[in-house]
Amino acid sequence: MPLTSKELMLIQDNISMCENNIKYLQGCAQIAADSQVKNLCNQLASDEKNDLQILMKHINTAAQ
Repeated sequence: MPLTSKELMLIQDNISMCENNIKYLQGCAQIAADSQVKNLCNQLASDEKNDLQILMKHINTAAQ
């Protein structure tokens, strides 16, 4: 079933938020002095990247 324009817009908004979160978390990881904090930020950024890929699949599926 094709996505509505509102659903596509919401997915695009979520993609933008994921991209911003990834940049922020990567920046936090770079400046973190504590290795546990650095690892946590990197793991969270990785999780966001996975979420981003899932959202991109929805966009790509809708475009077909």
